[in-house]
Amino acid sequence: MEESVRKMSEKALGMLKHMRGQIFGHPAPYVEVRGASLSIGVNPGGSECDDLVDELLQAGYIRTYPSPSLTAHGLYRLTDRGMGAAKEAAAEE
Repeated sequence: MEESVRKMSEKALGMLKHMRGQIFGHPAPYVEVRGASLSIGVNPGGSECDDLVDELLQAGYIRTYPSPSLTAHGLYRLTDRGMGAAKEAAAEE
């Protein structure tokens, strides 16, 4: 498993795996934080969710949209690196 994936918290990894599932069947790799946070039992409006999103951003697994209004509504783009990390983590289960 990639070193950065091993260092990621279990909750952030859970969000990432849920986000990977969100993109199947969609032409653009946009993901919605609310559903991902609820899938791991985290309040989407709370500071824990914000911290997990920051963790995923810093790792390069998601990125913001150029339009701040989309990000303000909880939409991010899942990066190729994020897709790979989620796929690798899912394979480890």
